[in-house]
Formats: sequence, C-alpha cells, structure tokens
Amino acid sequence: MNIISDRRDFIKKAAVLTGVIGAGSSSVLAFSNQLNKIQNPLPKWKGFNLLDFFSSNPGRSRRGTTEEDFKWMSDWGFDFVRIPMSYPSYLNIDRSRDITPDEVYNIDEEAVERVDKLVHMAHKYNLHVSINLHRAPGYCINAGFHEPYNLWVDKEAQEAFYWHWDMWASRYKNISSDRISFDLLNEPAMIEDMNDQHSSKTIIPGDLYAQVAERAANAIWKHNKDHLVIADGNQVGNKIIPEITHLPIAQSCRGYHPHMISHYKAPWAMKDIENLPPLQYPGQVGNQYLSREMLEDFYEPWIKLA
Repeated sequence: MNIISDRRDFIKKAAVLTGVIGAGSSSVLAFSNQLNKIQNPLPKWKGFNLLDFFSSNPGRSRRGTTEEDFKWMSDWGFDFVRIPMSYPSYLNIDRSRDITPDEVYNIDEEAVERVDKLVHMAHKYNLHVSINLHRAPGYCINAGFHEPYNLWVDKEAQEAFYWHWDMWASRYKNISSDRISFDLLNEPAMIEDMNDQHSSKTIIPGDLYAQVAERAANAIWKHNKDHLVIADGNQVGNKIIPEITHLPIAQSCRGYHPHMISHYKAPWAMKDIENLPPLQYPGQVGNQYLSREMLEDFYEPWIKLA
C-alpha cells in the first residue's frame, strides 16, 4: 500500500465532497462569490498550532513536536505552523512563587534554543512559522499564571512587551518574511482582573491598542523592515482595529462566533456551565437569535477590511 498516495487521495476526495455539499445552497454560493472577489494580501496559509511552549510551566508542557509530526504536516499539504508561546515558558525563574516585574527579562537561553530548533525544523519541511505571544508580560486571555501588572494599564508591562518582541525579532532577523511572521498578542481585550479567568472582558481603547501595537511592530521592524507583523482584532480578536489601518500591520480575526456555540460548556470560557440554555441553530439561545444573517453581519467588517 502506498501510504503517501492514499493520504493525498483522501484529501482530494474530501475537498471534492466539500464542494458538492456547498453547491447545494444558492445562498451559500452567493456568499462564496462575494468572498471570492476579495483580494486578501495575506497568503492563504493552512496549518496548526504547536503547543510546545504554550504552558507557563515547562514541567507541565505536552509532548513536544517531533520531526515525524512535521513530515505528516508537509505530506498532507499544510504550509503553516503557529507557535503560541507563554513568555514564562522560556524564562529562568523560581516557579514556586509569583514572578516579579524584573524577572520577566530572565531569559533561559536553553529554552529559547529549543524554540529555534522548532522554527528550523518547520522550515526544513517548507512550513511558514508564525511566532505568537499567547501570554505576554501583563496579558493573557487565560488566567493560571499570576501576572505582576496589566499590559493596558502599566507602562512597565508595555516596555517588557516591546523588549520581548525586540529579542525575538533580533533572533530571526535574517529569516525572510515568506518563512516567518510575528503575531503580536493572542486575543487582546481589556480585562478587569488579569488573574481572574472569568473577569469581564471589554474592548481596549483603540488609540491605546494602536500605540502598543505600533511600538511592538517597530521593535520588530528595527531588525528587518520587511517582516510581516499581525495584530489580533480588538475585544478577544472579534473587532477590527480602525486605528491601525494606515500602518503595514495585518489584522486577524477569530472563527469562534457565535461564542455560545463554539465554547458551549467550556469551563475556561463560561463560569456556570451547568445552567446554560439548550443550543439550536438557527434559533433563540438565551438572549441571542443565532442565524446565518447574524454571522454575515459579524464578519462583514472583516471582509471589507480585506
């Protein structure tokens, strides 16, 4: 049996089947035609998150990505990996207590070299690498690591944020932009209590987000002016950032809408998972009416931005 051919045949058949299913609805075709007219300047990457540095505590990390994993990705036709990192994962700190502001600069060179190895292995298999700070100094969409400050409030946190991006950009300054890019911060929002998983999450003042994003981007461009910088949309990646559209910073959204469906009974996203209304689509769920029109309205600003 030719395993490689079988895998590729499976992908081709799945793609054909998807096309047949989509062709069954004229409204789907109409919306698809609208999308096809959009000329997005970004490549249409397809790939995976690599969670090697996702945990703040390296001792609790999942199995590391192997060369065999990269072989499979490449063989199946994928061309992209994102490395969402928690900055403490590559620090040399005492993990038995809360981190202090001065310790966010204590780089563990051995850990950073493991990131290098991951990047180089991805490139060996022709995969574009997106470097992302999933947890940055003073911010993460998730609690679980006690932050010493708030990125959107404290200048000290912002300076540390720029410093970390300067460090990564310097490290990869000689890698071309078609092989590496920099995704500034995962799902930014104004969080009332940075160390409470279920604290309220609201929109960041646009001028503030723009200032932080531009300073971080400049820290990257200082080393290579051609490197691609991506900013996640405001309010957990959901809203476009009009305040940076004049800058050469790409914006990325999320495909989680409606949140009630994508995160239904997810304990990290919903506090009272045992008393949620039953799901139906289309239909009324709690105080929302879920429908295709709702989705089109939600993503329309992103389509226009592209």
